[in-house]
Amino acid sequence: MLSLEVVIGYMASITFLVMIFVASFVEMPAWARIVMIAVGASAFAVGMTNCLKIEHEVGYYECPECGETYIPSMKAVVFAPHIGRSRKMTCPHCGHRAYHKKVLTK
Repeated sequence: MLSLEVVIGYMASITFLVMIFVASFVEMPAWARIVMIAVGASAFAVGMTNCLKIEHEVGYYECPECGETYIPSMKAVVFAPHIGRSRKMTCPHCGHRAYHKKVLTK
């Protein structure tokens, strides 16, 4: 599932960027540019929504302080700053705020 998340993320991002570049550099009417950018943005939004859903549902996060694993709320996953698969969240067990690493087993 996590590999699928990467594929979806890259495909959505590439689609969005290609649509933006085509709308920027190809001669076309203004309405066609707007449609291309809107289609690219909607494909990106759908792709990122699915990626975040997979990120939330697959695996657990492990607190570096107490070692407990937990599943955060969807809101925490969406709004937490992240680097790769680690997200800066507050542990529900000990209250420690740090970058919690994604683990697949409990």
